[in-house]
Amino acid sequence: MTEKPPVGKPSPILIVFLLFPLFGIVVALYLTLTAPGGLLAPVPPTPTPYVIPDTGLIDKSAPNFELTGLDGSAYRLSSYRGRVVFINFWATWCEPCKKELPAMQQFAGENDRAVVLAVNVDEPEDSVRAFLTEFGATELTVLLDPDLAAYDAYGVNRLPVTFVVDPSGVVRYAHVGELTLDALNAYRDELAPA
Repeated sequence: MTEKPPVGKPSPILIVFLLFPLFGIVVALYLTLTAPGGLLAPVPPTPTPYVIPDTGLIDKSAPNFELTGLDGSAYRLSSYRGRVVFINFWATWCEPCKKELPAMQQFAGENDRAVVLAVNVDEPEDSVRAFLTEFGATELTVLLDPDLAAYDAYGVNRLPVTFVVDPSGVVRYAHVGELTLDALNAYRDELAPA
């Protein structure tokens, strides 16, 4: 004869069958609430734009340089006083540099209050020429920095980076990353209103 469990006490098997789904519900609820966008998900920090380490350039006179352009001429930064100058450090292997090239090209072709000096960082002249031909970039003033003199003078450590110099020759901004046509126009309009 088999004994019957005492009345009023649940069977251990019944308890397991009841707790297992309950545990599953608790885990599913936890995963849902902590998933990205969930109520308990950690809030990611607000992204901050990359800032060039303080090189002491902002609100100081832009370091002058003389570099050779693709046309063989010597270009001196100080000869552009009276205009807003965008000193854009770039390389052919840099993807954001490629993305901003059409905006730089268009901006350079449409402006008399500003100039873009596209400083290529230590690449062979023939590679730079082939790259510009491929992208049809004919309006840019492209300068070569084979010994990284300008690169070092401006404390560049990431590409692309564009230093915005006001008409009096003072560095006002260092923009890291891709520049859009709207951003180029906004910088120019702020520093040299029409």
